[in-house]
Amino acid sequence: MTDIAQNRIQWIDEYKGFVLLLVCLFHAEQSFKFIDMGMNSLSAMRMTAFFFISGLLFSTRRFSNFKSYAWHKTKVLLFPYIILSLLFLALDPVVWNFDLFSKAPKMTIMNIRPEIASLWDYLYWNLAKIFVAGKSSIGSGPLWFIFTLYSIGLLFFGVQKIAELITQPLRRRFSTPQHCIIGLIAIVAVGCLIAGWQLSKNQIRLPLGLERDCTCLGFFALGWLAKEPIKKMGSITNIKGNIILLVATIASFALYFITDESYPWFSIMNNSLGKNIFQFIGSSLFGIAGLIGLFQLISRIPAIAPIRIFRGILRNIARNALIILAVHWWVLLILRIVFRAELDKPGIAYLSVPITAFFVFWAIPLFRCKLYRLVGKEKISFRESLSIR
Repeated sequence: MTDIAQNRIQWIDEYKGFVLLLVCLFHAEQSFKFIDMGMNSLSAMRMTAFFFISGLLFSTRRFSNFKSYAWHKTKVLLFPYIILSLLFLALDPVVWNFDLFSKAPKMTIMNIRPEIASLWDYLYWNLAKIFVAGKSSIGSGPLWFIFTLYSIGLLFFGVQKIAELITQPLRRRFSTPQHCIIGLIAIVAVGCLIAGWQLSKNQIRLPLGLERDCTCLGFFALGWLAKEPIKKMGSITNIKGNIILLVATIASFALYFITDESYPWFSIMNNSLGKNIFQFIGSSLFGIAGLIGLFQLISRIPAIAPIRIFRGILRNIARNALIILAVHWWVLLILRIVFRAELDKPGIAYLSVPITAFFVFWAIPLFRCKLYRLVGKEKISFRESLSIR
């Protein structure tokens, strides 16, 4: 089987870029009460969609043993998570002027709402968020995703190797040995989703975000299981196949909005999964299926200029996800703490979106050309960093 991760299929990067764009818009909506773009109604699909597609891309081809895989992921995910968390903690406006603390987002760490009376308290609990809760600092909150992706990548590597070991005697008896591994990983996926739900239901918060790891590992494993079916679906490009894909995509989105519970919105970061496990998992999977169908369909549309530019922008967002996650949140944090009185008004609040986009745009070449070691990347040119090809 051709490795999806090696081929860098463009629709997958566009899918990832679109999901990240939804995340950024949701954070803008969170930051100002006079912004409403309907992002709450997309809560069930946003981050589950990212973990699902990450599982789809999982591969051990380059790293045959756990040590080499773990070291690679440590360099490209864990180190950047720690470095950027500390960097944006140092850039947090509250650190420079503690009088702004009352306007800052409130902390909850493993069900603890800390009492913060001084700058040292603030720094202490931010460090606890980074190193104990695995949720990054207030100044770079969305980087919890990077730490979770690191954790479940290592966990899934272990799951896959253990599955191979356990099923080895069975595989000698069957003509389709891969099915034994698939079956065991399917059981793990279901078990993780149930465990994540039980932890959510009982409001249990564990060190390093292990409760959300259960939920995210479930979707990651489902993505890995869906690799072959999605590959086969993508190979059917005749008229009949396109019509079937279009109908399935529309049906998936319709079922998503029927089953979605937009309030209270789901939060993978806090492992808050709503009131009904079937509603959460069902709406998430319908949303994921709709996004996969949508971007496979878009990939088949002739690349006229507007579509080509849109797809290129999404691919650039996907390539620079780590930078965008950290920088867009920090800019929004500055705006909501320092300029809330001027910005949070009807109509005017939407200016926060282009302002944030402007700073993110210039942050990409800054990090890719000058500060590339901080994000675990190789140095590239200014033009390459902003390329939409």
